[in-house]
Amino acid sequence: MGNFRNTSRIIAFANSEDGRPHLLRAVRTAAAASYDGRIEGAYRAFVDHRMPQLGWAFFTKILFFTGNRGSADPRCLIFDSRVDSALPTITGLSYTLGRESEQTYNRYCLDMHRWAGMYEVSPESIEARLYQFGRAIGSSRRTWLSAEVSLYREGRTPVTFEAILARIAER
Repeated sequence: MGNFRNTSRIIAFANSEDGRPHLLRAVRTAAAASYDGRIEGAYRAFVDHRMPQLGWAFFTKILFFTGNRGSADPRCLIFDSRVDSALPTITGLSYTLGRESEQTYNRYCLDMHRWAGMYEVSPESIEARLYQFGRAIGSSRRTWLSAEVSLYREGRTPVTFEAILARIAER
């Protein structure tokens, strides 16, 4: 739960008479859909059973861990703010999630699995690298672009991914 800023409210909601069944219904519905590989349905379960103080990143973690990891078919993956900031920087594509975003989340998961096949790695390893990259750039595309431009100004060519990350680390 990150910085624990909402923990007491989340626990109070989960312990309330209405909160517990609401949370269990959401998790059971989402987990079943996630395990079956129904990415949109899994995400939709949390939209339909929205809970205060719990955001999309938290729910995608539940979807990831309740998915059928033995299946070769595309499955739910983690999507948080770090991945969200890394994707447009690297791909130019936006996957920002919100209330009516089950198709966007589905596209993200399918693209990640497609890229994993292209590069012969697991989708989880791509997600982990995106997370690390988003963390390195401080969830800011400007940080990345600034480092890239500074390398070009120094006459470095080609400017590589690793060189940009090293420049960011220097700052």
